[in-house]
Amino acid sequence: MDDSNFTVELKCLFCDCPLEGEPDQEFSSGDLIKCQNCNELNDYDALLDVAAEEGLTIVQAHLDDHLKKTFGKLFKK
Repeated sequence: MDDSNFTVELKCLFCDCPLEGEPDQEFSSGDLIKCQNCNELNDYDALLDVAAEEGLTIVQAHLDDHLKKTFGKLFKK
């Protein structure tokens, strides 16, 4: 299996726009991140939970495709 890299953007929980910040800015648990589009405050922990779920979904889909290709070749008639 190839070493794939996956990227998940943090998106506003209210308007689904990607959140942008300063490149050197760091956040920690409990921080509120303001959306530049709708000005709503997003809880950092909730953003990470949503991003983790999205990342897991992406990895599972990639793994499913890889397994179908691998086992499809093994069991071809």
